[in-house]
Amino acid sequence: MEVAADVGFRRSPGWAFILLVLVAAQGWLTLHLFGPGLPIDRLTNDEPVLDGRHPLHSYHGLLGYRSWHVRQATTCYDPAFQAGYLKTPIFDAGSRPAELFYLVGGPTPASYKIGLAICCMLSPLCFALAGRGAGVNAGGSCLAGLIGTALFWSPPCRAMLEAGDLDLLMGGMCAPVYLAWLARFERNPGPVEWLVIAGSAAVGWYMQPLVMVGAVALSLLFHLWAFRSVRFAWHLGLLSANFVGLGVNGFWLWDWGTHLWMYVPYGGADAPLSTWPAAFQEWEAFLPHDPVELAACAVGVVGLFIMSWRSSVAAGLLGAGAVLYVAGGGAGKLWPVLAEVGTQKLQAVGIWCCAVPCAYAMNAISQSIGSSSGVRLLGIVWLAVGLAGITFGLDLPGRWNATQLEIGLGGEREDIVRSLREKSTADGRILWEDRSDITRGSGWTALLPELTQRQYLGGLSPETAIDHLHIRLADGKLIGRPLGDWTDIELARFFDRYNVTRIVCRCPESIARVRRLEGATAIGEFKNGAGVLFAIDRKPSFILTGRGQVTQMDWQRVALTDVEPDANGVIVLSLHHHVNWHVSPAYVAVEKDVDVNDPIPLLRLRLPGPTTRVTLTWTGE
Repeated sequence: MEVAADVGFRRSPGWAFILLVLVAAQGWLTLHLFGPGLPIDRLTNDEPVLDGRHPLHSYHGLLGYRSWHVRQATTCYDPAFQAGYLKTPIFDAGSRPAELFYLVGGPTPASYKIGLAICCMLSPLCFALAGRGAGVNAGGSCLAGLIGTALFWSPPCRAMLEAGDLDLLMGGMCAPVYLAWLARFERNPGPVEWLVIAGSAAVGWYMQPLVMVGAVALSLLFHLWAFRSVRFAWHLGLLSANFVGLGVNGFWLWDWGTHLWMYVPYGGADAPLSTWPAAFQEWEAFLPHDPVELAACAVGVVGLFIMSWRSSVAAGLLGAGAVLYVAGGGAGKLWPVLAEVGTQKLQAVGIWCCAVPCAYAMNAISQSIGSSSGVRLLGIVWLAVGLAGITFGLDLPGRWNATQLEIGLGGEREDIVRSLREKSTADGRILWEDRSDITRGSGWTALLPELTQRQYLGGLSPETAIDHLHIRLADGKLIGRPLGDWTDIELARFFDRYNVTRIVCRCPESIARVRRLEGATAIGEFKNGAGVLFAIDRKPSFILTGRGQVTQMDWQRVALTDVEPDANGVIVLSLHHHVNWHVSPAYVAVEKDVDVNDPIPLLRLRLPGPTTRVTLTWTGE
């Protein structure tokens, strides 16, 4: 079955207008994420997005923005949470889009929301661009944009959007573009093709390396397949495009590689185990469950066969990408180790690789009906009727009118922020109890340091992905041990080591235990059972051994004045130790103060005697 010649948008301006209409429609749907009607004010005000990990991305994006302006790196040491931890790409990959939004638009919630909206609006253009790379004409590319947009609003992808997985959504949309234009580069290795490959690779690597590792692996196989059929200049051009895409991301990929040690692999006594033979019996894990995605995959398989007659390279690359990512997504659902890395979310990327073949099949069938009947309009009518039937049969309007994003703190959270700011001081930490049974909007606590100018144990993320999160109170357990099993002496020792002066208890068991704690006083109760604020009767100090004054403790530096070590010449700070500290004066040595209950030691300084000022700066080098 043949399709019409590859006619692009320059020769078909009408289809370019239709593509713009698709982008405008996607923009209208995107606006509905921020409220009913046309909520431009909610898009441009300073109220943050609270769904999923959006608050965490916003907070880390702000740290990365500040760090970039000081030391041209987005990794930094943050003492505001967990007695000091490293903000790295390992812990929060989704902060990279936020950093880009802040660099372009300024460090405000409005920049984050506008950047989020622009990324959502790009989906029709991305899939239409992939269609052009695969050799689909302008009309078929518009159809690919429409199909890709429908997949973008499917429940699995919508769940990723609400969870804050914008890095995977954007990186995933780059994958079909990259693979399709690899095929176009084989047909016509020109500068436009080189730029699209380099650009899609650069954006893909920046957004989500997990996606691009698979795509580049297919590119290397493509090199081997075409080794003898093309000239050396062709290989050099394609390799240079990939090196450019990878090279422009070297500034953060280096940090990603050097901090892999921070990642906590899956483990524990309750970890489910799956063997390969048993796992293959769960074959349904490799299949999409949403009807829109199932339909796209089914028609896409037909489209791959049709496409192979005219563009076997494009069909092979997109088909291999679909298989690779769908298999990775299914494997992530079955094996916990892969799920920890996030491969279960790659299934959506594999389905997106079917969008262009799906459009190719529908376009080919439409043209076949038009040519066989002698009435070209008949094929277009068939296509329009088919799309309308699919739209209403799968209730696509209902999918697009899904739940809006939660924006703004609201009265209750503002009361919590006000209480914490008024009833605590900056010379001690607040122990915040995390709860796993509260899902939507629970991640807002990542914004607390910016809202209150206080330091916290807990509240950063409900997911324990790095060792630093081990030291926290969650669901009635302190460091994984029920709070009721801790004696008053043990709790006092914990409060002294981590300089805890306030506790926010949010579970009934925790509230009851702290009420019985000697020296603990309830000084505030939040509305609707949101928690109780307790004050701990102890003298706050971030210096555990020796004496001195802390004059600065933030992401830039830790500064101490009037420092007097103990009899052993030691100062111990209630801050986690990390390598790559630059200390002034140079004769001060940095050591580790180990605690068996904490996988990360605290920071110990050794100096010969009293010193007027000691400054520590984390350089990352």
